[in-house]
Amino acid sequence: MDLAIEIMHSKPRLDLEQELRVERAAFAAKVRAARAVLGLSQDQFARRIGLTQKSIHRIEQGIVQPKRQTVLKIQRCWFEKGISFENLRNGGFRLAVDGDTLLRTQDDGLDRRLHLTVA
Repeated sequence: MDLAIEIMHSKPRLDLEQELRVERAAFAAKVRAARAVLGLSQDQFARRIGLTQKSIHRIEQGIVQPKRQTVLKIQRCWFEKGISFENLRNGGFRLAVDGDTLLRTQDDGLDRRLHLTVA
């Protein structure tokens, strides 16, 4: 009976661990996508939100689970820049960018091309 209980308890833990991995990967992809829309390097983005380039790199690679405070800083930056995300049921997301944000990135004279690859 104890064995059956252990097996029943281990499956939800695996599902939770998988869900956390998907969530971390989705957040990493969101950071990369938003940064690309804004045309910022990792270093430039890091300075805007008070982090180091290495921290942004680690977040974008999904190596670390960022602290809640860091997530809030990043989300606040997105909001202020007119970038939002719609979470989908399967762990994916949709990116929405305000028209003003698109115009600002075009008006600064830099050649910025957004390439989105979905695998």
